[in-house]
Amino acid sequence: RNKIQNYIIEESLFSKQDKLILGISGGADSVCLMHILFMLGYNFELAHCNFNLRGDESDAEEIFVKELAEIYQLKLHIKHFDTKSYSDENKLSIQMAARNLRYSWFSNLLSSENAKYIAIAHNANDNIETFFINLVRGSGLKGLLAIKVKTDSIVRPLMVVSRTEIERYLKKNDISFRKDSSNTSLRYLRNKIRHKLIPLLTEMNPSIKKTILAEIKILEGVAEVYAKQMKHVKQKIIQDKK
Repeated sequence: RNKIQNYIIEESLFSKQDKLILGISGGADSVCLMHILFMLGYNFELAHCNFNLRGDESDAEEIFVKELAEIYQLKLHIKHFDTKSYSDENKLSIQMAARNLRYSWFSNLLSSENAKYIAIAHNANDNIETFFINLVRGSGLKGLLAIKVKTDSIVRPLMVVSRTEIERYLKKNDISFRKDSSNTSLRYLRNKIRHKLIPLLTEMNPSIKKTILAEIKILEGVAEVYAKQMKHVKQKIIQDKK
């Protein structure tokens, strides 16, 4: 909890005067973030997306989140999506369709609820997995920077902790959460990286996660130097006329 509090301050993510919308699925990460922000006294409301992709499991997650909101006396927003139809109509993968729908709704909530930031429960493991997803697909320097801690109105306070730390915190505080069955399916690239690639790399280098996070930090510095130099070059060679 102290680690998260210090990280919020160090990264200037938000203050206790700011109103947040916390995206909550009912899974370990978002439940952990909810509990920590609640205990630290931050001002936030919950937002839950039901993508209607896993039948009874999706509905059970919604019920679980409703119960959480009642226990902690937090305002809860719920939105149902026809994700499959949206995916087909826009020729998107299911994961990308869900992402687009989620962030579009969160953005609308910022305005309607007069909130300042959307809090998302990405953690250090998500950052590592995204690094490899972008590396596999080919993305250039920008993609290798993986997930940013703060992007416009989106903040990610858990990026300083690992999935293991999150699960340890939940167990220590006897906090229940829901498990998403799709997280074990090897149909998705992220899960292949999580369950196959990273364990293999860990055999070769037990500190591979720390190594990748350190590499991302180095690449952030490289990107900053590149951007500054590119700006300087453009000012020298480009002229703005009518």
